[in-house]
Amino acid sequence: MSLIDVLGSTTPLAAPPRSRTRHPNHVRHESPASGTYDQLVPVSASQDPRAIAFARFVKRALDEAVKDRGMSIEDVETRTGLGRSTMYRWRRAEIRDPQRTQVHQFCDGLGIPRTVASQILGWDGNPPSPEPEPSVDPDLRAVMRRLNNPGVSAEEKTAIRATLRYLAKGG
Repeated sequence: MSLIDVLGSTTPLAAPPRSRTRHPNHVRHESPASGTYDQLVPVSASQDPRAIAFARFVKRALDEAVKDRGMSIEDVETRTGLGRSTMYRWRRAEIRDPQRTQVHQFCDGLGIPRTVASQILGWDGNPPSPEPEPSVDPDLRAVMRRLNNPGVSAEEKTAIRATLRYLAKGG
């Protein structure tokens, strides 16, 4: 006896259950509670001068290794023991305080004296003293926050700067 004999050839099969996956034409609810769906995430590059100087140092070291020495990024990874994502984050100043061991690996792998990176990052034995917070008018601090906010449009920032220049000249 076969399965066809038991079920009969005219017995319709049950429809498969409906999928619970999101239909591509379904529009999500567009409220602030739904998060950053389909929105760009701002770049979180550090504004710290040491991180920016270190980023320039890493970019220069990588460019020299690739262009002057003919190394590929895989060669750099092999010699330093670091992943390319780490080096690229350093190059974009996305890491404010890199790990000392990784920085030393990077320098040793590329034949750069460790003291160069240590001086750039302020590791030369003297911890950098934090600059005191200047007593700035709260309105000016609000303007500065607005100018440093990546969510503010370039046009608005240009208008703010033009207004500040006008006021600085004496109106």
